[in-house]
Amino acid sequence: MEEDVGRPEVLMINRYVRLRTATGNIVSALGFLALLWSTVVLLGGFIDDLLLKEFWVLTALSFLMACRMAEITNNELRKGIYMEEDEIIDTLRKQKWFEAHKVVIVLRVVQVLKWIFGICFFFLYVLSPFVNLGVAVWRLVRRDYGDAGGDIGNRSKLNAALDIFYVLILFQSLFAFYSIAIDLVEYGLQSRTEKHCGLEETSQDIVWRYASETARKFRKDGELPDNWNLIAYGVELLQSASGDDHLWGARVLDQLFSKDKSVRQELLSSRSCIQNLIGMIGRRGTADNVENRERAARIVAHLASDLNIAHFPGTLQCICSLLESCNTQSCEPQATDPSEEPEDQNGADTVLQIKDQTEYESGGPKELVSQGLLILEGLTQDEENYAEISKHPRLLSKITSPLLISQGLQILERLTQDEENCTEITKHPRLLSKITSTVSSHNFLSNTRDNAMVEMLSRSLTVVNRLLTSPGDGATRLRQEMAGNKEAVSSLLAILEADSEGAQELHEQALEILAELAFDGSFTKPAFGESECMLDKLFKTLHRIFLEEKDGNAVVGEADREKDTRLRGKAGEALARLLPVRAARDANNVAGILSKQDEINLLTKVFDHITAMKGATIGANNERQSDERNLLAAMLSLVVVICNEHIISREDFVRAIHEDAALVKKLAEVLKVNKQCTAECLRVAKLTCQVVIAMGQAKPSFVQHFNEHNFKEELTEALEIMSEVDGCMLFASLVKEAHKLLNSAQEHGVRSTEFH
Repeated sequence: MEEDVGRPEVLMINRYVRLRTATGNIVSALGFLALLWSTVVLLGGFIDDLLLKEFWVLTALSFLMACRMAEITNNELRKGIYMEEDEIIDTLRKQKWFEAHKVVIVLRVVQVLKWIFGICFFFLYVLSPFVNLGVAVWRLVRRDYGDAGGDIGNRSKLNAALDIFYVLILFQSLFAFYSIAIDLVEYGLQSRTEKHCGLEETSQDIVWRYASETARKFRKDGELPDNWNLIAYGVELLQSASGDDHLWGARVLDQLFSKDKSVRQELLSSRSCIQNLIGMIGRRGTADNVENRERAARIVAHLASDLNIAHFPGTLQCICSLLESCNTQSCEPQATDPSEEPEDQNGADTVLQIKDQTEYESGGPKELVSQGLLILEGLTQDEENYAEISKHPRLLSKITSPLLISQGLQILERLTQDEENCTEITKHPRLLSKITSTVSSHNFLSNTRDNAMVEMLSRSLTVVNRLLTSPGDGATRLRQEMAGNKEAVSSLLAILEADSEGAQELHEQALEILAELAFDGSFTKPAFGESECMLDKLFKTLHRIFLEEKDGNAVVGEADREKDTRLRGKAGEALARLLPVRAARDANNVAGILSKQDEINLLTKVFDHITAMKGATIGANNERQSDERNLLAAMLSLVVVICNEHIISREDFVRAIHEDAALVKKLAEVLKVNKQCTAECLRVAKLTCQVVIAMGQAKPSFVQHFNEHNFKEELTEALEIMSEVDGCMLFASLVKEAHKLLNSAQEHGVRSTEFH
């Protein structure tokens, strides 16, 4: 079986264990053979022919050999099975002295004898290779074994037997020295393994435990399991029934996850590991459990995008526990049955409060509180400091609570990439209340001052948006609840209006959520005491975002302009989606938002923006230009919606277009540079054809301008490309329709003077 030789622990620890075990086996075999030779052959066969000196040398060497071969492992010594007297005496001391003093005295005497024996044994064990080597060399050099009573035959046999014995002792001693040398490099190998694996500085115990388990497996089975490494060791620990093993397994895999892609595959192939990790997230109370939750949450966050929560019972309850506002020491475990939750999920006791890190606490200044948290985070990087801080639950909670909340949101963010997971989450009222409460919080906008809080809010809004767009009745209920929550909607609108750096990071998510909420009927109804409904406010905000363009010449300004382009594209898409709301509801709803002149002005500005876009922008393929292309698609989509939904009359549609050929040139250029077989290009080409059709139908004289700028040739090329793409029959039919319109106009001889 081919071995994974790429892992540092495989190269260092695994092979070291094999070498050490093999060397130990050789030492034991030579020692056993020498001991057997001395007892059976020499002391048994030549006892009468041995000199007294030789007898005592043989006896001493045999005794040292027996000590060296004793199987007393480090595990036995650490467990203290040879010093059980202390435990027994402690138990007896709890009884009356006159009942137990005799037993205690006996135990103490035996314990002293054991200590004496243990010390002697230790020195004999350590010194035996040196003594054996010296004596063996001395006897092989001197060879004064005696004359065996004058019997020449016995003398020859005795000399040969003793030579063999001392040679065995000599080789056994040399291999014992080799074994000692191997033992001495063990610590260095473990340190190098820790370094090359990228483990934390305080992770020596992990490598040491791995080395011990590797040695145990090799002694037991004579070979290591296939692909045995730190990853397999961590997975094995997570699969065990011991909570302590779970913690060590999480420590191993948490540190290796970002350094080895195979960790993901190993964990995903073990359902029990994932279930145990999820269970670790839900444990609360001690400092060890805090570390359990942190490490398990990080690992689950890495795996979340590949998990189906329906296959892992209790997942949502455990994630919900991460989002609890109270600290880990004062929180009692909550009920896990969603059906048992109270109807009012917005109460102060159940709402997740993501607190501003800069607020006053215990009367101290904001700056001191912030600096104090930074100091605590730095101190916890050291294992000893963390152990001391763990003794103060209140202090520990100040560090761990925001971190656990952030990890919980990260898990949800990746879980919601799957629609099935979104459906399951929308069935869990308690968890939904935790997620959406960030938006309903009265200090929602103030949280955008802190970068860490902005990241958490961004994840929360991303989760909310995915839940709103997921299929099922749960998403519909969530949309209704949020649309009817005035504070939540006001907070989202306030984010769009805010210009702070933190708020700008949340603009896209807030816009997408509001666009989904706008489809609920309550959005079109004014709140009590207000004359303007939320839909009016949203349209004004979207209108402003879509048509305002920021300028920037510096590097920072360039980055801001890219964000602005992406946001404007999403605002345009939202406008295009929301304008048809009028067709499905009372026409007065939209009519009150955009007047006739506003509609004309909007369309005029859209056409102006399309005309002003650079040719390089609409044809490039990098990430920035992809955002520009999406903005162009949003503008074209808005034009198509306004025309197709009859939001504006044909006469007003024509009035919105400047009477020059710039727009026609731009549309021809757009079609020319978007012939690639990509989703973005096909979308732009489709919308361009729809705009051409709308313009030609609104005013036939536009067709002549299209023909004058070789638009027909561009359509022909686009038709050939699109016809080769599977699933693009709709796009091809639109191109054919535009192509047919131009042909028809050319046959009827439409004059350019009709333009006037």
